[in-house]
Amino acid sequence: MAAEEGLLSFIGDIYEASYRPGHWGTVLDRLCRLLGAKSGGIHVEDHASGKRYLLANHGLPRFAEATYRLGLSRHDPVYRIQAARPVAEAALVVRHDEQVAENPLYYRLIMKPNDLGYVAAISLFNDREWHAGIGVHRSFKAEPFGDRELQLLNVLAPHFQRALRIDKALQQATHRAASLQSVLSELMHGVVVLNGQDQVTYHNAAAERLLSRHAGLLMDGARLRTWYPRDAAALWAAVAGLRQGKARQQAVGLNHPDRPHPLIVLATLREDAPESLSGVYGEGEIVLYVSDPGRPFDACEEDLAGLFHFTRAESGVASALVNGLSVEQIAERHQVSRETVRTQLKSIFGKLGVSKQQDVVRLLLNSGLNRQAR
Repeated sequence: MAAEEGLLSFIGDIYEASYRPGHWGTVLDRLCRLLGAKSGGIHVEDHASGKRYLLANHGLPRFAEATYRLGLSRHDPVYRIQAARPVAEAALVVRHDEQVAENPLYYRLIMKPNDLGYVAAISLFNDREWHAGIGVHRSFKAEPFGDRELQLLNVLAPHFQRALRIDKALQQATHRAASLQSVLSELMHGVVVLNGQDQVTYHNAAAERLLSRHAGLLMDGARLRTWYPRDAAALWAAVAGLRQGKARQQAVGLNHPDRPHPLIVLATLREDAPESLSGVYGEGEIVLYVSDPGRPFDACEEDLAGLFHFTRAESGVASALVNGLSVEQIAERHQVSRETVRTQLKSIFGKLGVSKQQDVVRLLLNSGLNRQAR
């Protein structure tokens, strides 16, 4: 139970960093401790701007960030190996005993001086827009990363993906001077604000859609209700803990018998929420950020076509595939032959640069195009 609470707390840290970028360093620190790593970093390569940089790092020498800014990281084989792997699938990608022969320059100039004996990595995004991922390191004297650590990275990947998307959306909104309400409506997070009597004083459109689809949390007038009493106890204990100064943020999972994944709710004090959002708070004291990791894929066909150059039919096939339909079921739904669907899938593979159906699923789930049904 303590381990589960610790993991939920860490997930809360990840989402906190999505709207407070300075918190990414804390996230990397906790991640390295969870994985038994000496150092690590979140790297981003923005294809539109051509920039490659470290979003955050822990335990790396000061010159590492400068190296990334100068573009020397293009010679790092970890990038090449990571980019060739499926998105959201962690692996041990570099071992010192292999690199001494395969990449002797990298071994002598990077691995040996910085005691980077083993590197585990996971790509979070790798598409036309950007390549982003996490790399963590262990010493020459340590054991290689094992299945437990890699599986934990896989479990955390969806949360990192959503947090990076939100971080990027907020940055872009700032650059465009977009309106507050527009930003809040487009975020994958639901935002719910509570006053001193635990009444809802504000909720955005995303929260309304999330709660209409996942009854782990319900709005009953100005009040919130959970499906299970134990979840209510956990939620209100978290809120009380914030008010009593026991924590700066709290994360809880709210369950429903018909949903395989709990809603993730991150609770913060108003004073710790982004100042740029203060216009919606009113008399609110507590801000809840709500996320549903298990929601179905519901992307706009026009968005899929525009981003990946799919035809309208291919967009429909891709969406159905992500939602778990087989070739036979897709053919029946679209009233076409199975051979037609297979031909469309072959075209989708070519446009995405993949060869398997599961790679299509991973790419689209991580594309950031998912929307909530209205």
